[in-house]
Amino acid sequence: MKKHGIIALVGAPNAGKSTLTNALLGQKLSIVSSKVQTTRNSIKAITIEGETQIVLIDTPGIFIPRNDKILERVIVKSAWQALREANHICFLIDATVGMNIENSRIIADLKKENLPLTIVINKIDLVKKSRLLETFAAAAALGFKDILPISAETKDGVENLKKLLCEKCQNPNWIYAEDQITDAPMRFIASEITREKLFLKLDQELPYSLTVKTDSYETLGGSEIKIHQTIFVTKDSQKSIVVGKNGSMIKQIGLESRRDISEIAGGANVHLFLFVKVKKNWMNDIESYEIADVEKLPNQKISKK
Repeated sequence: MKKHGIIALVGAPNAGKSTLTNALLGQKLSIVSSKVQTTRNSIKAITIEGETQIVLIDTPGIFIPRNDKILERVIVKSAWQALREANHICFLIDATVGMNIENSRIIADLKKENLPLTIVINKIDLVKKSRLLETFAAAAALGFKDILPISAETKDGVENLKKLLCEKCQNPNWIYAEDQITDAPMRFIASEITREKLFLKLDQELPYSLTVKTDSYETLGGSEIKIHQTIFVTKDSQKSIVVGKNGSMIKQIGLESRRDISEIAGGANVHLFLFVKVKKNWMNDIESYEIADVEKLPNQKISKK
């Protein structure tokens, strides 16, 4: 019989939730970079294993936001709101960090949600076995029985995790089409892809000072898509860096973003127009954010490759 479950992937910043989401899905959907707090919105990824439909919610990293930073509060709120939909929680621990005070605090808060919880120790390829055993013992001491070591990057242990998640999925029927991989609107995905390219190309703190908003997303005749996006930065000097000498940086960002958007959109011919604007206080202006809420944006089903 067909069944489904909603699994929230939760953890501290840079625990590897987005990399794991893509590994479980079998293709890229969530944006990934080595910088913390790359993920700013929760996003659903839908994968099928046999008769089981697993709905993964990739959440932003949980941290203590500053009261005067609206963006930080929105990021953390998005992570906690995802738990309202979930049937099960996978809490990711970065094996290179272990069971530190931050992870212990988040676990204590998660226990208050009264949802079944699996501990996933990620990045095991980066630590010695003795360090891994210490983290495993610390999780077991908290009373957890489901503790899985994995590497989302190398996919070691990912299939074992998928089998466990199938066991946790006990809701009847499927809730999404068989070939659908997310319920997020394509215009949101497009913004995220461009933001990922900016995170990967730009150094130090600049990526945290910018955001990307899709102003328009049009599906033209045939398999063509026309997209206009605005990149908001806080200073003129940042705008110069994003544009680059003779427009070299923005051209490269556009090229790489178009390629990935086209791939997710089934090979469509993408016409992407990028504009950079200085908006000093965009972080405290909710209208500057791109959102993943399917009730607030027109939907376009994104299917498997």
